[in-house]
Amino acid sequence: MSAEFGATPWGRVWVRTVESTVAAAPNPALPKARSLARNHAATLSVEAGRVEAEVVVSGVTHQVRIDLPNWSDREQAEAERLIGKALGDHLGLAAGDLPDSLEADLRRDNIGVAVPLDEMEAVCPCRTRRRPCVHVLATLYTLSQRIDERPMLAVELRSPGWEPTAPSDPDWTPLGDLDAEDFYGA
Repeated sequence: MSAEFGATPWGRVWVRTVESTVAAAPNPALPKARSLARNHAATLSVEAGRVEAEVVVSGVTHQVRIDLPNWSDREQAEAERLIGKALGDHLGLAAGDLPDSLEADLRRDNIGVAVPLDEMEAVCPCRTRRRPCVHVLATLYTLSQRIDERPMLAVELRSPGWEPTAPSDPDWTPLGDLDAEDFYGA
């Protein structure tokens, strides 16, 4: 049975931000947040440095916004180098996929893929006193699922304006590069 949240190393680092092992006691909001994510209560909109969500609980919609810090110039340059190398070593990956070993390489070079809770700015208009609230937690669980599905999202969140260029596969030619008249010998 595969993990529901954090099925890949990419999503797992985001789940660890929510389920911190250094907490003195378990967070009672986590089961509710997992249930909300599991039942698709959070609808995400993701862009570099920001995650926005509408989280619907008992018919009430909560607008959540989470701002994430970008990688520093050093982290960005090193991440681009490591990603380029990993994509070159793993030709044929699906669009948006990254090798699992790359997450460990980034971690080894102190390049954080996920952002610790105390470094993100999360805003939710709910009245709950406990922060992060269940709506923010549900958003982060949903984000981990989206990152599990498409690991490149984890990189795009931390690096604004960056579009990875996959190395060309010598066995593949984009259809747009072919001239139909010359191809069929017209």
